[in-house]
Amino acid sequence: MADEIDTLIRHRVDRLESTVQILVKWTDDDIPQSWEREDFIQKIDPQALYTYWEDLGGRKEVTGLQLYHIFKVKAKGWAKGEIRYHCQWVGYSPKDDRWEPEEKVVNYAPAALADWKVREAARRARVAARKAAAQADNQ
Repeated sequence: MADEIDTLIRHRVDRLESTVQILVKWTDDDIPQSWEREDFIQKIDPQALYTYWEDLGGRKEVTGLQLYHIFKVKAKGWAKGEIRYHCQWVGYSPKDDRWEPEEKVVNYAPAALADWKVREAARRARVAARKAAAQADNQ
């Protein structure tokens, strides 16, 4: 497969955008090494990314970045009198997930929130279809 990672070689930090690119060696030798966005690597091979940062001593320690980007919204909840979203961060494994206030997610990660809403609507539709099928079977 063209997008299988062989090795994450090194990284470069964009301090203005608080993002990271990583030089990737692909398993297909016909594909040249390329600089890829960290969030892209996290989508196609998250374990390779988490291992890369762990082997270097931790993403925060290595990059020095203080601003984090939401990789994925995972759930919606209610805490401390406000709507909150369960978020995973770019470059970090699920063990570092946090609940963030709705306002923060809406303002800083509208695409991740929109993606979650689409996934949630599809999940609800599947649940409704299963319930309808179960009710039909019981009649």
